[in-house]
Amino acid sequence: MGESMSVVTTVRGAIDPADLGRTLVHEHFTFGYPGHEGDRTMWTYDEDDVLARAQRAVAAVRSYGVTTLVDLTPNDCGRDVRLLKEISERFDIQVVATSGYYYEGEGGAPYFKFRRLFADIVAELTELYVTELTEGVEGTGIRTGVMKVATSAGQITDYERATIEAAAAAQQITGAPIVTHTSNGTMGPEQARLLLDLGADPAKVVIGHMCGRSHDVDYQLEVLRLGFGVGFDRIGGTRMFSDVTDDDRMDMVVNLMDRGFSDRIFLSHDSVNHWKGRDAQAFHRLPGVDTWTIARIGDYIIPGLLARGLSEADIDGLLIGNVTSLWQTS
Repeated sequence: MGESMSVVTTVRGAIDPADLGRTLVHEHFTFGYPGHEGDRTMWTYDEDDVLARAQRAVAAVRSYGVTTLVDLTPNDCGRDVRLLKEISERFDIQVVATSGYYYEGEGGAPYFKFRRLFADIVAELTELYVTELTEGVEGTGIRTGVMKVATSAGQITDYERATIEAAAAAQQITGAPIVTHTSNGTMGPEQARLLLDLGADPAKVVIGHMCGRSHDVDYQLEVLRLGFGVGFDRIGGTRMFSDVTDDDRMDMVVNLMDRGFSDRIFLSHDSVNHWKGRDAQAFHRLPGVDTWTIARIGDYIIPGLLARGLSEADIDGLLIGNVTSLWQTS
């Protein structure tokens, strides 16, 4: 196992984990599904508007004490570390950027699947992750601080396994945390067992979107008992990705805390502040997304958890202590 990471790498440089403050571990200032680049003739990109949206998002999270955002946009979905640094500097918010790839069905798999015909893509991806974590992205010197991996609904494809193998290898070199995406409330335990088999440190991994199974405590416990964190990180998406509501999420959070797992629960929204592509903000006009905003934890979840008997110290544990531990545990 690699050395314990004693600093958090933000887009503006390294900070002490103790300086993270309240942190959201899974958000997106911008996101574009692979293919948006090929439609570029038909849409414009107004950076002033993107920055104005970012400023409003920062103001929203500051209202409930958040000082750090992890932007979990992967390499193949429009990640822009230069923009993230500008947002961080302009609006004085700590931002952690990501290295990683989305799941095969909605990610940029064809490039590395082609390379697999003549190259060891696990080695290539490991080299990429380590370079971005330790030296920077695209020659900018702006480094990433976490890795993202993702799996399909009901399966881990060969391509997805390669990205996971590379992340586990890169973690052993750098000590960087891993935050995952699971699809349709499936493959959380399978991700955990695979990462464990590959030598990843479960104390430095959050299995994402576990809240999609907020009616299934056994699903949660299967991951938690292996030492992994669970992401309740689609807050606000009420019956959007499953039949789960935010009240279901809160009930399960309290249930798991009562069972002794308060230190392994991570809260976030998976919000997208700006969609890259044609008619970029049309998504926000779809039914059921009114509450899927980066303000939801402050507006609804914190009051709801307090009403369920949690204390302000418990809230800080979820938003500060648990996140800090990702960088402090070897």
